Amino acid sequence: MEPDPNKTEEPKLDRSAIISLSFELGYIIALPLVILGLVGKWLDGKMGNEFPYLTIVGILLAITTTTFWLIKRLKRYIK
Repeated sequence: MEPDPNKTEEPKLDRSAIISLSFELGYIIALPLVILGLVGKWLDGKMGNEFPYLTIVGILLAITTTTFWLIKRLKRYIK
């Protein structure tokens, strides 16, 4: 029998794929937050801001970026 072309295959995850996905998601969450937070802090220091406006903007930008990346990455696993 031929496989049904209309039927979509769900990705199967084995243990190594789950571990790999976990590390990838960790990097997707941590890297933008650390990098954009530090860039914002550096810019606040350069500009002499008393309140860390640019640090907060960097963190919010990182959260927004991370949310979109996570949704895109996890879309294929969540049905």
